[in-house]
Amino acid sequence: LTYSSPNVYTVGVAIGTLTPTSTGGAIASYAVSPSLPAGLTINTTTGVITGTPSAVSSQTFYVVTGTNASGTVTATVVMTVENPPPPPAGLTYTSPNVYTVGVAIGTLTPTSTGGAIASYAVSPSLPAGLTINTTTGVITGTPSAVSTQTSYVVTGTNASGTVTATVVMTV
Repeated sequence: LTYSSPNVYTVGVAIGTLTPTSTGGAIASYAVSPSLPAGLTINTTTGVITGTPSAVSSQTFYVVTGTNASGTVTATVVMTVENPPPPPAGLTYTSPNVYTVGVAIGTLTPTSTGGAIASYAVSPSLPAGLTINTTTGVITGTPSAVSTQTSYVVTGTNASGTVTATVVMTV
Protein backbone atom coordinates (compact mmCIF):
# COMPACT_ATOMS: atom_id res chain seq x y z
CA LEU A 1 0.00 0.00 0.00
CA THR A 2 1.46 3.38 -1.00
CA TYR A 3 0.47 7.04 -1.29
CA SER A 4 2.42 9.86 -2.89
CA SER A 5 4.39 11.56 -0.15
CA PRO A 6 5.47 14.01 1.22
CA ASN A 7 2.58 16.43 0.63
CA VAL A 8 2.50 20.15 1.41
CA TYR A 9 -0.92 21.77 1.40
CA THR A 10 -2.27 25.29 1.96
CA VAL A 11 -5.06 26.28 4.37
CA GLY A 12 -8.23 26.98 2.37
CA VAL A 13 -7.03 25.30 -0.86
CA ALA A 14 -8.61 21.94 -1.81
CA ILE A 15 -6.05 19.14 -2.07
CA GLY A 16 -7.73 17.26 -4.90
CA THR A 17 -7.55 13.50 -4.43
CA LEU A 18 -4.76 11.56 -2.76
CA THR A 19 -5.37 8.02 -4.02
CA PRO A 20 -3.66 4.89 -2.67
CA THR A 21 -1.95 2.32 -4.84
CA SER A 22 -2.09 -1.25 -3.64
CA THR A 23 -0.69 -4.51 -4.87
CA GLY A 24 -2.02 -7.92 -3.97
CA GLY A 25 -5.58 -8.54 -2.86
CA ALA A 26 -8.32 -5.96 -2.77
CA ILE A 27 -8.50 -3.88 0.38
CA ALA A 28 -11.92 -3.90 2.07
CA SER A 29 -11.45 -1.00 4.50
CA TYR A 30 -9.05 1.78 5.41
CA ALA A 31 -8.25 3.62 8.63
CA VAL A 32 -5.73 6.36 9.46
CA SER A 33 -3.82 7.28 12.60
CA PRO A 34 -3.42 9.91 13.94
CA SER A 35 -6.43 11.87 12.68
CA LEU A 36 -5.84 13.74 9.41
CA PRO A 37 -5.40 17.52 9.44
CA ALA A 38 -8.61 19.49 10.05
CA GLY A 39 -10.72 19.57 6.89
CA LEU A 40 -9.29 16.37 5.36
CA THR A 41 -11.04 13.00 5.35
CA ILE A 42 -10.28 9.46 4.26
CA ASN A 43 -12.88 7.36 2.47
CA THR A 44 -12.86 4.17 4.57
CA THR A 45 -13.88 2.06 1.55
CA THR A 46 -11.52 3.44 -1.13
CA GLY A 47 -8.70 4.94 0.94
CA VAL A 48 -8.92 8.19 -1.05
CA ILE A 49 -8.00 11.27 0.99
CA THR A 50 -9.75 14.52 0.02
CA GLY A 51 -10.82 17.84 1.42
CA THR A 52 -9.73 21.40 2.10
CA PRO A 53 -7.35 21.92 5.02
CA SER A 54 -8.75 24.42 7.51
CA ALA A 55 -5.84 24.79 9.95
CA VAL A 56 -2.06 24.86 9.90
CA SER A 57 -0.43 21.52 10.73
CA SER A 58 3.27 20.82 11.11
CA GLN A 59 4.83 17.94 9.21
CA THR A 60 3.17 14.78 10.47
CA PHE A 61 3.52 11.11 9.55
CA TYR A 62 0.10 9.45 9.14
CA VAL A 63 -0.21 5.65 9.05
CA VAL A 64 -2.96 4.36 6.78
CA THR A 65 -3.97 0.77 7.45
CA GLY A 66 -5.71 -1.29 4.78
CA THR A 67 -7.54 -4.42 5.85
CA ASN A 68 -9.04 -7.43 4.09
CA ALA A 69 -9.88 -11.03 5.11
CA SER A 70 -6.20 -12.04 4.77
CA GLY A 71 -4.73 -9.34 7.00
CA THR A 72 -3.52 -5.76 7.01
CA VAL A 73 -1.04 -3.56 5.16
CA THR A 74 0.15 -0.08 6.05
CA ALA A 75 1.43 3.00 4.29
CA THR A 76 2.91 6.17 5.71
CA VAL A 77 1.72 9.50 4.32
CA VAL A 78 3.61 12.66 5.25
CA MET A 79 1.55 15.89 5.26
CA THR A 80 2.19 19.51 6.15
CA VAL A 81 -0.43 22.27 6.02
CA GLU A 82 0.84 25.85 5.68
CA ASN A 83 -0.78 29.25 5.84
CA PRO A 84 -1.53 30.82 2.47
CA PRO A 85 0.89 33.50 1.30
CA PRO A 86 0.07 37.05 2.31
CA PRO A 87 -1.90 38.97 -0.29
CA PRO A 88 0.02 41.28 -2.58
CA ALA A 89 -0.07 44.77 -1.07
CA GLY A 90 1.07 47.03 -3.88
CA LEU A 91 1.94 46.93 -7.56
CA THR A 92 3.46 49.73 -9.66
CA TYR A 93 5.00 50.28 -13.08
CA THR A 94 6.85 53.28 -14.48
CA SER A 95 4.18 55.39 -16.14
CA PRO A 96 3.36 57.16 -18.45
CA ASN A 97 5.31 55.56 -21.30
CA VAL A 98 5.70 56.82 -24.87
CA TYR A 99 7.01 54.33 -27.42
CA THR A 100 7.85 54.40 -31.15
CA VAL A 101 6.57 51.96 -33.77
CA GLY A 102 9.34 49.52 -34.74
CA VAL A 103 11.59 50.31 -31.73
CA ALA A 104 11.88 47.70 -28.94
CA ILE A 105 10.71 49.05 -25.59
CA GLY A 106 13.22 47.13 -23.47
CA THR A 107 11.66 45.81 -20.29
CA LEU A 108 8.93 47.41 -18.24
CA THR A 109 9.28 45.64 -14.89
CA PRO A 110 6.73 45.81 -12.08
CA THR A 111 7.52 46.61 -8.46
CA SER A 112 5.41 44.79 -5.92
CA THR A 113 5.09 44.75 -2.15
CA GLY A 114 3.44 42.29 0.20
CA GLY A 115 3.11 38.64 -0.76
CA ALA A 116 4.72 37.26 -3.90
CA ILE A 117 2.55 37.55 -7.00
CA ALA A 118 1.90 34.24 -8.74
CA SER A 119 0.32 35.48 -11.97
CA TYR A 120 -0.34 38.67 -13.92
CA ALA A 121 -3.02 39.70 -16.42
CA VAL A 122 -3.64 42.95 -18.31
CA SER A 123 -6.78 44.64 -19.63
CA PRO A 124 -7.39 45.85 -22.25
CA SER A 125 -4.90 44.05 -24.52
CA LEU A 126 -1.53 45.78 -24.79
CA PRO A 127 -0.63 47.68 -27.98
CA ALA A 128 0.18 45.48 -31.00
CA GLY A 129 3.64 43.94 -30.62
CA LEU A 130 3.82 44.19 -26.81
CA THR A 131 3.30 41.27 -24.42
CA ILE A 132 3.16 40.70 -20.67
CA ASN A 133 4.87 37.72 -19.08
CA THR A 134 2.03 36.25 -16.99
CA THR A 135 4.50 34.85 -14.44
CA THR A 136 6.79 37.86 -13.91
CA GLY A 137 4.59 40.79 -15.01
CA VAL A 138 7.39 42.10 -17.26
CA ILE A 139 6.13 43.90 -20.38
CA THR A 140 8.36 43.64 -23.47
CA GLY A 141 8.22 43.79 -27.24
CA THR A 142 8.35 46.08 -30.22
CA PRO A 143 5.24 48.15 -30.94
CA SER A 144 3.97 47.48 -34.46
CA ALA A 145 1.14 50.03 -34.73
CA VAL A 146 0.26 53.51 -33.55
CA SER A 147 -1.85 53.59 -30.40
CA THR A 148 -3.39 56.59 -28.66
CA GLN A 149 -2.71 57.19 -24.98
CA THR A 150 -4.40 54.34 -23.14
CA SER A 151 -4.54 53.22 -19.50
CA TYR A 152 -3.90 49.49 -19.03
CA VAL A 153 -4.83 47.78 -15.78
CA VAL A 154 -2.41 45.04 -14.72
CA THR A 155 -3.77 42.63 -12.11
CA GLY A 156 -1.41 40.61 -9.90
CA THR A 157 -2.83 37.59 -8.10
CA ASN A 158 -1.76 35.03 -5.51
CA ALA A 159 -3.70 32.51 -3.41
CA SER A 160 -4.71 35.23 -0.94
CA GLY A 161 -5.82 38.07 -3.17
CA THR A 162 -5.23 40.51 -5.99
CA VAL A 163 -3.69 43.92 -6.54
CA THR A 164 -3.81 46.23 -9.56
CA ALA A 165 -1.64 48.86 -11.20
CA THR A 166 -2.41 51.25 -14.03
CA VAL A 167 0.16 51.64 -16.82
CA VAL A 168 -0.32 54.48 -19.32
CA MET A 169 1.12 53.89 -22.81
CA THR A 170 1.20 55.79 -26.10
CA VAL A 171 2.74 54.46 -29.32
